[in-house]
Amino acid sequence: MTILLLAMLMTNSILADDPRPISIERNIRYGEVEGIDPLRFSLDVYSPGVKPEKAPVMLYVHGGGWKWGDKKAVGRKPGYFTDAGWIFVSTNYRLLPQGKHPHNVDDIASALAWVHDHIEKRGGDPDKIFIMGHSAGCHLVSLVATSPKPLEKAGKSRKIIRGVIGLDCQAYDISELLQRQTTMKFYSGIFGSDPEGVRDASPQLHIERGQGIAPFLICYSSGNTLRKNPWRRITAEVFRDALRAADIQADVVDASDRTHGQINQRFGDPADEKVTGKAMEFLRGILEKRATPAAQIPGSL
Repeated sequence: MTILLLAMLMTNSILADDPRPISIERNIRYGEVEGIDPLRFSLDVYSPGVKPEKAPVMLYVHGGGWKWGDKKAVGRKPGYFTDAGWIFVSTNYRLLPQGKHPHNVDDIASALAWVHDHIEKRGGDPDKIFIMGHSAGCHLVSLVATSPKPLEKAGKSRKIIRGVIGLDCQAYDISELLQRQTTMKFYSGIFGSDPEGVRDASPQLHIERGQGIAPFLICYSSGNTLRKNPWRRITAEVFRDALRAADIQADVVDASDRTHGQINQRFGDPADEKVTGKAMEFLRGILEKRATPAAQIPGSL
């Protein structure tokens, strides 16, 4: 996990080198819980230099093993999206131990509800909200998009989410991870071993047909090193197949030419055709009301 944390923290330094004009509102509160740092319940909004009209919106959730991380770790993403006319939002959430499931996913739902209620006055379109997350953030965006409970608690429904981009996690079916010798100890330390709690925290186990679950683009890396971990591909493809079995659009991007940290660090680089390019084609396809399998998506923008 030390390698993962260092790779994620490296992304903080990239934004300062991005010359594109961006309007930034920092530390906007979307909720509060007595006794917990208010910054845990805050988000940043990045907008194009000229206020847009009816712009699509991307809400990004950082990773960090559910224990670390901050909304400032956005890398090239704000410049990439605002340059394309989008509004980009990066949110904090409660981390362990305060952020034990379901508190962390409930925070993501509250941030989404805030975006849905307040983004229009900033030039965003509340009917065009997308979500993206890396690592633990990938798990959280996948869960808030599949389980009905978090957004219902926030007074919303899963239908406010138009699409989901998952950047490399394995925690789609946590019960399966608890059966693997290599992952059992880590994930039991995060989610415990209570069957009901583990099921509730597993995005794959909430998938149902006809419930308004948004399309998914599921991206996987080689793992923490460039030596390929075959479970990354297997986990992504099993999650994709479960979504497709419920008639939900879902595609997989093989980014095993890069590590777990690099898949996130390189997102937003216009030269990154494999992940960034396919992600934008996925988003455009939804906005244009067409579904394009990842295998047929051109690599360039």
